[in-house]
Amino acid sequence: MHLESDVKINKKSEQSSPISSELLYEHQLDFERISIHHSRILQALNKQINTTIPIMGACTTSNGGILSWKQITRILSSTYHPMLRKFQKSSMSYWRNNHLVTCIPAAGAASRFFSDIQKFTIIIENKIPEFKELCEVFNRDKKTKNISFEKRKSIQEILINHKISPELSSLFEQIEDQESPNIKNLCNSFYHFLSEILYKGTSSVIKMDYKISTNKDSTSFFNSENYLRTPWNYSNLNNKIKKYSSSNQNLKNEGNSDHWMERINPQSNIHKKDQIESEKNHIYIGNHEESILKAYAVCKILLNQYGSLPKALVPTTNEGDSFLMLKLSEQIKLLPCLGNVLVVPTNMKKEFENQIQTLTSQIQESTMDIFTLRNSPFAPEWLKNNRKNSGQWFILEQGRALSTIRFNMDGTPFKDEDGKYTPVSAGHGELIHLFDKIADEFPSAECLHIRNIDNVIGTSNDRSDELNVPAEAFRIVRDCIEYLRAKIEDLLFSENKCEISLRIHDKISLQVLDYLSQFIDNNLAQEGLKICYDNKNNFNGIPFQAFHKIIGNLFHWQPLSPSLNEIESWEQTLTWMEQPISIFGVVRKEVADIGGGPIFATLPDGTKIKLCIEMPHSSEEDSNEYFGSRGKSTHFNPVLAFFELRTNKRSFEKENSIGKKVIYSKLFDERFWLLTKREYKGIPVCYHETVLHELIGNSATTNLIFIEVPRTLFRPHKSFFDSLGNDRRSYGFDETLATSETRNF
Repeated sequence: MHLESDVKINKKSEQSSPISSELLYEHQLDFERISIHHSRILQALNKQINTTIPIMGACTTSNGGILSWKQITRILSSTYHPMLRKFQKSSMSYWRNNHLVTCIPAAGAASRFFSDIQKFTIIIENKIPEFKELCEVFNRDKKTKNISFEKRKSIQEILINHKISPELSSLFEQIEDQESPNIKNLCNSFYHFLSEILYKGTSSVIKMDYKISTNKDSTSFFNSENYLRTPWNYSNLNNKIKKYSSSNQNLKNEGNSDHWMERINPQSNIHKKDQIESEKNHIYIGNHEESILKAYAVCKILLNQYGSLPKALVPTTNEGDSFLMLKLSEQIKLLPCLGNVLVVPTNMKKEFENQIQTLTSQIQESTMDIFTLRNSPFAPEWLKNNRKNSGQWFILEQGRALSTIRFNMDGTPFKDEDGKYTPVSAGHGELIHLFDKIADEFPSAECLHIRNIDNVIGTSNDRSDELNVPAEAFRIVRDCIEYLRAKIEDLLFSENKCEISLRIHDKISLQVLDYLSQFIDNNLAQEGLKICYDNKNNFNGIPFQAFHKIIGNLFHWQPLSPSLNEIESWEQTLTWMEQPISIFGVVRKEVADIGGGPIFATLPDGTKIKLCIEMPHSSEEDSNEYFGSRGKSTHFNPVLAFFELRTNKRSFEKENSIGKKVIYSKLFDERFWLLTKREYKGIPVCYHETVLHELIGNSATTNLIFIEVPRTLFRPHKSFFDSLGNDRRSYGFDETLATSETRNF
């Protein structure tokens, strides 16, 4: 990929579509920054620059690019003597509670999450424009104008000929399984409103008086008078809604029948054939048309209620739990740590703080064992002790300074219906600018664990043990590297370094190298250790070549320049050693999986690196060869990273030191920006983006290790359909959060 400075800007293209500074200032966006984004996008769209990174090969467990799960668990299990296993577990717990911080990006909008149903509603409204108008009428609670019989016949014909996917056709019934009465009633009301309009041209159905707040969640259920813990009232739990008196008797009595056979597939009285045969100008609605109307009603209600929310606040369980609720619950048991950082959208910090405050009571009410909340920020007052609670939540905004705007596919700025620019997050890569604040907020933090808000894996002991493996691998590797960093510093800053051989004469350093050699190929490891001994097999110090044989192959460093002398070689070795450690968990691909992952690549300057690549950075040929359904890439990235916040702590010395912060601005490498292409409200758009796992997941700027982790640690939610039908039990929270059934008993 070329930098912006490497290519001349096409000024004619820019002048044909200038950026309006006034429209940018309305959103508090920086004109100069957006102009740079715009110029890069124009160059990419006009094919003046190549935004792809050539791939040399896939990282695999056989070529040393990825450490296998079997290998890493074997090494970790043999690190401590069997008699010290309890110490190993307690020391890991101490490290988590004092030196580990979890960062959860939660600034993503729900629009991408609802893209499938958004596309469906746009297609329907393009074919039937009257539906969009009817939706506005329904929302205003006003009577609609009559629709002629001819127009309704035309609409019926369109519905009959329109194909609908199985997921959409069953959407209405699956929404009925949700415990939120608001959504169910709104969907029912809107569907009956549409069906009656189509049936007889007008409707007496009114919108149910259920106000849905964007901040509302399932807390209201636990605080309601219908919440009873007695088994004889169990039926009330699944029917928490008080019966409302409908103004439409047909709807009130809909589906009632005396015989069970007539209730197998009930039809509304207004749709029965024997009635429409005796009435003129009525349209019969068949099962296919009914499915489309139901799907459209549900999609429209969901988009109206949740489409503008952050994805973190969207309900994802039958109990009505949002992704935020599940993440708060996960962090109590799954990977308890010093603190948690939630990165939220612009101007929403206060709203998320209120959400966490509201969800605290829900967690207390839902937890299976209240004593598991001890020393957590969610513990009730009577359970808190004088000790400082761990796991506090710290909220940061991914503000306008870290945002960009959407562009049309011809490079012109995208504008909404009001003629305004639409800001969008410039990608997870912008979070690097927040690392400094995180390090300041948690001065003792050594590691930042990054996991997506929508990757919900539950709190079972198995998941906790699995997630502890890459965390422990980071801790042990970092301790080893920290010791060696200090020894190289001592060597280079020694006053008599020119009078002695430039070797590290420290047997503990040799033991550390010997331990790290287990992570690489055995032949390379033996070569690196052999040069530390003389012909009589006596230890004669560690040369810089041993570091490059062992650690260089672990982190995949560049080869040393042959023009460097011995001191310069040690200085270069220390420079690479001081790069932050970054450990990425990667999962093994299955046939249907398509997505970026760990590869070896060549940058434009000829630098060969190990990289966690995003698919837009690969050419079409490389995408097919490596990331297709049967591509050469064996693993992909679930966004499960452990990143070093501070280096050179010298923790083995008597005097305490928190080390020095990583210079995070050096990680923001412009070689890794990408042109992201998405659909926004059904319209193809593009925008400038950087991806966090490329910026901290490349061996050019970090000491990167890929570790294979079980697929059970990866459960993403890219579409709303991924959440349908799931409850707390299916997500793996049955050991910590009560489901409706267990809570009632």
